[in-house]
Amino acid sequence: MSLSNSRYGPAYSAKMVSAIASCTAAIARLDARFCVSLVAGAWARRAAWSGYTRALQLQSAEIDEIDVFSWGCGLQIPGRPLRSTNLDLFDRFPAWDAALRDPDPLAWRDALPTAIGEIEIAADHPPLIRALDRVRQHARLDGTALPWLSLPFALRDKGLVTTPLPCLAGGVKAFRLKRTVGDEDWYAAMRSLEASATANLARLHELEKLHREAQRAIVAEYRPGNLPALAALLHHRPLLSPQSLAELLGMSVAGASKLLARGVDCGLLVEITQRRTWRVFLSTDLAVEFGFAAPKRGRPRKEVPPPPATRALVDVFEAFDREMANIDELLRRSAGAV
Repeated sequence: MSLSNSRYGPAYSAKMVSAIASCTAAIARLDARFCVSLVAGAWARRAAWSGYTRALQLQSAEIDEIDVFSWGCGLQIPGRPLRSTNLDLFDRFPAWDAALRDPDPLAWRDALPTAIGEIEIAADHPPLIRALDRVRQHARLDGTALPWLSLPFALRDKGLVTTPLPCLAGGVKAFRLKRTVGDEDWYAAMRSLEASATANLARLHELEKLHREAQRAIVAEYRPGNLPALAALLHHRPLLSPQSLAELLGMSVAGASKLLARGVDCGLLVEITQRRTWRVFLSTDLAVEFGFAAPKRGRPRKEVPPPPATRALVDVFEAFDREMANIDELLRRSAGAV
């Protein structure tokens, strides 16, 4: 049967086929890198905020990614719009976040409306089109953000990713508003999805770079003290204040302020508020992207090679990895308590 059948999917022109191949490849690269990354857990938490931002924007919510990140970190950045008090934009996030970690691969799909299905000729179409069409059907039935949040699960169910990647939430508004989706809408959906996969692969690379810089900073300190705990927390909570850090690490606000200053000196943090009270700090890997720090000009600096392996160095890195795991577990318990 011809793939250009008008009853399902787009017309498979050379441009469309190229977009499908390019988008599929971008998703595969991100999935492969995520599966072997040392910072996969921290990246997944950030990627969930990114994907949820995209879903809210498709619901026509006027919100930027930095505002969702600040909500996830429990902070309000001075100068940013205040969050609505009469409408909870984040009411669906806890259940979605829990579903992303659910080991049962059928749980999300079984909860979908029974009207969502595939016609016989769907098997002749690429997995990417079939995943997007499931979102399209869902969006026609459900006017909430849930259909956009379901795309990572659809990609997993069609074999495009090993595990749901939350940053790949999305779609296009035409999936909900148009009874018959045009080729330009399919193309826009794939280009948007590819851009998200590419951007978040770059973020994963930068987070891994931050991880290596944190290791070097800890090794360089004669007495690291709580610096490993700060570095580990920064992976999961890129936005910090002295008050939030003091609460999470069980220390005084004055001590947290000094620890944040050490983080700035080590190049792990950037202060994004110019004030003496209620200061806010952002990890360096996101400061440039969110416009809080000027991008570096000229040729990229060559990364410092790792120091020679010694028993003492191995012990330091293993302790840092344990700190990362402890912070991850702490944040999971606190999220579950909420």
